[in-house]
Amino acid sequence: MAVVGLYTIGLALNSPNLDPTLQILYLVISVLAFSFVFLSFTRMRRGVRIGAYTPPKVLSVVKCGQCSFKQIKNFALGDFVFKTLGKCTQCTTGDLSINGIYTEGPPKK
Repeated sequence: MAVVGLYTIGLALNSPNLDPTLQILYLVISVLAFSFVFLSFTRMRRGVRIGAYTPPKVLSVVKCGQCSFKQIKNFALGDFVFKTLGKCTQCTTGDLSINGIYTEGPPKK
């Protein structure tokens, strides 16, 4: 863009037989090009601030098939929906199984 600005200034100032409105147009184009370059440099000096990446928290919902026992636990590698985890700790007759797997949404600002 700086090259475009320099080129249009050269066209505007080095052509004596050029129409004045065309000279003004060239000067406006060069001002726009230099302002774009200036704004790009100031933005680059500020730098792009990217927040630290935090992976989403994955949770598993464990339910009993007999009673109303429900537990939410952290996802472990190898968990899948309908996986049987063992006997229920509340009623001791039903089987605990994973009923759902989900991630927590991003925090509200």
